[in-house]
Amino acid sequence: MEIEETRKVVDGIFGMTFDQALEIKYFIQLNKLNNILELGFAHGVSSCYFASMLHEMETGHLTTIDLEVAKERQPNIESLLTQLELSSYVTIYYEPKSYNWRLMRLIEQHPNPIFDFCYIDGAHDWYTDGFAFFLVDKLLIPGGWIIFDDINWSFNTSPSLKNSESVQRMPSDERSTAQVGKVFELLVKTHPNYHNFMKKGDWAYAQKKRL
Repeated sequence: MEIEETRKVVDGIFGMTFDQALEIKYFIQLNKLNNILELGFAHGVSSCYFASMLHEMETGHLTTIDLEVAKERQPNIESLLTQLELSSYVTIYYEPKSYNWRLMRLIEQHPNPIFDFCYIDGAHDWYTDGFAFFLVDKLLIPGGWIIFDDINWSFNTSPSLKNSESVQRMPSDERSTAQVGKVFELLVKTHPNYHNFMKKGDWAYAQKKRL
């Protein structure tokens, strides 16, 4: 299953674009990454692209985490993966509150790092994703990479969220701040174990230093 075939199934569904999928495919192949952790999958479009890349490489696995409400999306991740016959490449976790709780469980299960790549496209807030970075660090092997999506996004610029009651209750600076961008600038770039920082469009890249 190549990503061109996956595109035919997921095209038009909210999530990773095909151009982004091509870019990340090249990045994964260039850096020989195959044990992927994904935080936030929504409908599962990005998950399907990742799974198709692993299928094409004939190696690796994707572990992906989102909230329980993702089950109710139409279509949802499971239906898309089943349609593409890619379910065997993916382990899905649904959490009631946050992917950070599942990350704690993964750290308990795996005292040593197991992932070589993490794609973060989930909560988009300082509180969740700031902590998530430090949890992911425990699970990321030396030499592994993290990509943060939506580094320029804010709650005020979200058509679907900006007028919601929960967002309107936020302090104004929280609504207007690109919080993932703050995580990258203040936590990731200042971390002594990370380097090779790069921004490209809505993505920010960082590599964990090799021992």
